[in-house]
Amino acid sequence: MVGIVFFFIINSTMEVKLKAKDLISTQRRWYSSEALDSVYYKVPVKRRSKIGKIKDNCFCSRTRVWKVLTTLLPIIKFIEKYKTPNILGDFLSGLTATFLHLPQGLGFGILAGLQPINGLYTTFFPVLIYMFFGTSPHVSFGSNAVMALLTQTVVKREADRYLSSNALHLISTINHSDESTGNSSSRYLQNNLEDIKVGAAMTASLLTGLILAGLGICRLGFLTRYMSVSFIGGFTTAAAIHIASSQVPKMLGIVVSPHSGAGKLVKMYIELFSNIELAVISELVIAVITIIILLIVKILINEKYKDRMKIPIPIDFIVVIIGTIVSYFGKFENNFDVKIVGDIPSGFPMPKVPALHTASSMIMDCVVMAILSLAMTISLAKLTAKKHGISIDDNQELIAYGISNIGSSFFSCFPQATAPPRTMVLSNLGAKSTLNAIPTGLIILLIILWIGTLFESLPVAILAAMIIVAMKNLLMQFGDIPRLWRINKFDCIIWLITFSVSVLVDLDYGLMAGIGFSILSIVIQNQMASGKVIGYSDREDIFVDSKNRVHVIEISSIKIFQYQAPLHFANAENFRKILYSQVADAIKLKNRKEKDEIVKVENQDVSEKGKKLEQNIRHIILDFQMISNVDLSGINILTQIMKEYKAVDIEIYIVKCSSKITETLRAADFFENFPKENMLYDLADAVYVINSNKATDNNENTTTKSNLRENTKL
Repeated sequence: MVGIVFFFIINSTMEVKLKAKDLISTQRRWYSSEALDSVYYKVPVKRRSKIGKIKDNCFCSRTRVWKVLTTLLPIIKFIEKYKTPNILGDFLSGLTATFLHLPQGLGFGILAGLQPINGLYTTFFPVLIYMFFGTSPHVSFGSNAVMALLTQTVVKREADRYLSSNALHLISTINHSDESTGNSSSRYLQNNLEDIKVGAAMTASLLTGLILAGLGICRLGFLTRYMSVSFIGGFTTAAAIHIASSQVPKMLGIVVSPHSGAGKLVKMYIELFSNIELAVISELVIAVITIIILLIVKILINEKYKDRMKIPIPIDFIVVIIGTIVSYFGKFENNFDVKIVGDIPSGFPMPKVPALHTASSMIMDCVVMAILSLAMTISLAKLTAKKHGISIDDNQELIAYGISNIGSSFFSCFPQATAPPRTMVLSNLGAKSTLNAIPTGLIILLIILWIGTLFESLPVAILAAMIIVAMKNLLMQFGDIPRLWRINKFDCIIWLITFSVSVLVDLDYGLMAGIGFSILSIVIQNQMASGKVIGYSDREDIFVDSKNRVHVIEISSIKIFQYQAPLHFANAENFRKILYSQVADAIKLKNRKEKDEIVKVENQDVSEKGKKLEQNIRHIILDFQMISNVDLSGINILTQIMKEYKAVDIEIYIVKCSSKITETLRAADFFENFPKENMLYDLADAVYVINSNKATDNNENTTTKSNLRENTKL
């Protein structure tokens, strides 16, 4: 006899006494769900109407104004709580981040299909705007390789559209004009083309910002939780492949025609290798030397000795300076046919409103950019916040990203996000507030106004090599694949599908494929949801999964079944199928019962074979502990199961049902067919009720201990 059942029947009270001295001894009576609700009933809450709630919130006070102001402008909180010792950490981290901002700004400006100066603008304005509206001291909002690559797609598409619409005019001008007039028209077309590119980037920045700010205003920051790590990992790794691939022609000094659409990366490599004999050896040598130097310093010094170094060696900045000096005095452009950055205008452009007539053609691109900007930035913000024990506001972060993109769109910038290397520098050097943007902004300001022109001799191959090295951590995500496979097969498949489609087709297709399969995987996993039979320990009073466990028994007359998924339209039949296969098939039992009754009528006796066909199972307990949701299809299948088991004299009990599901069952009139007393609080309650009913049916004398042990065996 099971000990816990024996004790229940003696007293109708459950009691658990802990062996250790001075610990709490707990006791309780058995409960049905209805009885529990009657004892621990919910206190009715007076609900206010919508209008009443609005009236309650329509008031003004100094505290309320301060709260609203500090929420919209978190920099006020940083200043209010600022401490003098934080100055050094903010200054050093901001200064060090600048050493990454400069080369990345120049390189990502070119990567976006624009001029290097546009990259510097995108490094300057977003950093300062985020300083006022952001809540993370470690987010370095500005130029980002993935955003630059996606901007390049938009920019090239608008440029091609402009060229195709003006091609006939240009040909006509050249054919009917002298050489000087033709050159003038060509220059005019080229200048217009640059304006079209910048205008497209500005419009993309504005739309991306509006989308992000809209999500923040609507308090939709929770959407970030639905972006799986595997999806982001596969997509960013594929983006790193695209980014690195876009720099390979620049390292080789080969000009390839722009490709767009499905398979553009494959087309680019086909064209590249078809023209490999045109490679400029000098540019390849410069790029290889740059890669070797950067990897040696970053891996063997900065990463290896990061705990001993207060500031990592700003090798990117050093390489840019040395490369510029050597190129300038060595006249690389003339002597070795090396392409250089070229003209970098000083000063800022006049602010202008982005052209909105092209907005309709790039809205989907901007949705993708907004999602990726959000995913990449918020994930790093949360990572560093967890590391330093601080909190960030998801919704305010969305607003900050949106305002940064919107504000900078008026100053010839392209869409932005944070960059992992810059964020990790701010985190490792102990930035305490967004005020670390001040030294960054001041230095970038000096570069834009005066110093930028000094970098005109910088070889493009150096920037290309630096961008490829910057993708190192993203490319190293390939190492996550075996771990993902061990943890969750579906996560690994999501990673591989997102990566493969993004690389072989294009990034936007990869985004859709990744999101689509992520949703499909949830459906598949629900379809593949499993159930398990719960057994009872022969050593102590505990219910555990009985599969492949020692010291766990399954009781012949009572079966306990636990389903491990929500019960809805997509898997209701699966629930019934698993229950019937693992516990008892009501249909087969009914057929056997009918066949047995026929035998009784014909032979007026029950054969031994017929007796063996009689079922042992008399009670089934459905454990709803892991069922978080149930819909009408699930309720219908429960009703059907209950009727089918009732036809073969098997009684159903439901335990551990949440109040939410209980209310759903009540609203669906489930209890018109299912006894309320069979809805019980816990497994122990169900076992107690079953055995109490047994004792009553058998007219047992519950005062005799020996009889109890014999008659209450399950």
